Amino acid sequence: MEKNVTDCIEEFEEEVPEEKLKPASTPATNYLFKVRKGSNIDLPKQKASLFHSVVAKLLFVAKRARPDILLAVSFLTTRVKSPDQDDWKKLLRLMCYLKCTSELCLTLVCKSLNNLTWFIDGSYASHDDMRG
Repeated sequence: MEKNVTDCIEEFEEEVPEEKLKPASTPATNYLFKVRKGSNIDLPKQKASLFHSVVAKLLFVAKRARPDILLAVSFLTTRVKSPDQDDWKKLLRLMCYLKCTSELCLTLVCKSLNNLTWFIDGSYASHDDMRG
């Protein structure tokens, strides 16, 4: 999956060279779920297409090998239909994080085959509109 992450970063940097990917310590900030209504500018068609493409590729990576970005990517998938400038900034933050951590990978270990334990984290009504 490291190659997929690297390909996403390279495609992003190639398509929008004016956006500089600076180091980021987390994939999202505390305003990830904030959506401004009506006052924000929609992305141009070319950027919206790139937004959709990159988010789709990152969803594949997040589900398979990078659960640390899954929350941010999952939210961005809800915004691919009509992304705006705020959504672009959130994707940019995620790409900055990925550039710094492209070598991270999911490592599964086993202590004992006698006892299987799984942990999940569920979210309900986490958005402002009370949707899960």
